Amino acid sequence: MNGVASHLGLDRPGRAWAVAVLAAASFLACWLLFPAAKAACGCVFLAGLICASCVDLDAMIIPDLYTIGLAVAGVVLSAAVPSLHETGPFLAFNCLRSAAAAALGIAIGSALLLWLSLVAELVLDREVLGFGDVKFLGAIGAFCGWRGAVFSFFGGAVIGALVLTAAELHRRVTRRDTVRLLRVESPAGVTGKLGWSTHFPFGPMLAAAGGLYYIVLHPWVDRYLAHYAALF
Repeated sequence: MNGVASHLGLDRPGRAWAVAVLAAASFLACWLLFPAAKAACGCVFLAGLICASCVDLDAMIIPDLYTIGLAVAGVVLSAAVPSLHETGPFLAFNCLRSAAAAALGIAIGSALLLWLSLVAELVLDREVLGFGDVKFLGAIGAFCGWRGAVFSFFGGAVIGALVLTAAELHRRVTRRDTVRLLRVESPAGVTGKLGWSTHFPFGPMLAAAGGLYYIVLHPWVDRYLAHYAALF
């Protein structure tokens, strides 16, 4: 247990309390808002998001356990719980449709971020996003479908912009470059140095957007994106 706690950064009291409160609130919301089977799937999904975020905040990397593992779990649970993608009651055809929706979410989510990363790398001549982020957005798509993956991409970008703005305000007020809000690095590897081309963990931003979509925002996002899906 001590090894797991250290891996997730839970050996620090502040992190441990924050994770405990966030997990408890997320799990409670799932059980209050969804049927039992979908709520259980949501707990697995949200636990994966929280764990991946903890690791990414410290190491700026997302292990395959929380990307590929979460994606596989999403497909399996989608096949077992068709209500996860709202394909109907537990019937063989609906289970197949639900698993297909999970696979489509993986494909669109990972492809969206991969192509953006490749184009940005070509334009800026440097690595913009790690491949862990690409796989992580695919894992989010396994539980949330393609609409949730698309929302998590754009929503994560907005959350990231807000966090970096807060970090910059903190720097200007305190006159210090080191920001404890999250780990940031300059392209030269200087920790805590904000500025153009700053490196920072994007996984927690994707996780925040994915969690918000799953628990609260999916009805509105799905209705909005349905208008554009009809064009194709």
